[in-house]
Amino acid sequence: MPVKHRIRNSSAPAERQSGIIQGKAPHRLDNAHKVTRKWPYYRGALIWVSAMFLLFLALSTFIFGALEKDKNIIFLGITIFFVWIFMKLMFFFASKATTCPLCRANHYANSRSSKHKKAFKFFPFSYASTAVITAVFIRCVRCMHCGVTFDLTKKYR
Repeated sequence: MPVKHRIRNSSAPAERQSGIIQGKAPHRLDNAHKVTRKWPYYRGALIWVSAMFLLFLALSTFIFGALEKDKNIIFLGITIFFVWIFMKLMFFFASKATTCPLCRANHYANSRSSKHKKAFKFFPFSYASTAVITAVFIRCVRCMHCGVTFDLTKKYR
């Protein structure tokens, strides 16, 4: 049985659209594909959101401790930062389960491969972080490698 290979976009990165929003936003129309296993997407998004909360909490605790010149609060901020590192490691392992059914690429993991011309990205975030944000708020994900939209709410028929 032949192995499916990822479809690569041959355009140079200089030809890509520039600006705050790049690519085409994912949609939840009738032609969006369904995801067979939804729990890895929800688990990865939950871990990512909790890791971002821990990062903001660690930074604010550390800055507050530095302003108050209290060693205990500074150590608490550093401890929360190490918990954030652990959560990012857990997100790395959880993101490996969110694979595209068509091209077998990870939706929540960044890679150095070339992106599809429809790959969706907000400016300050990476493609993987944008995929997590769209999975949380819009509940659909656009594959950054093959450009296909996957709906997380679509039911089996």
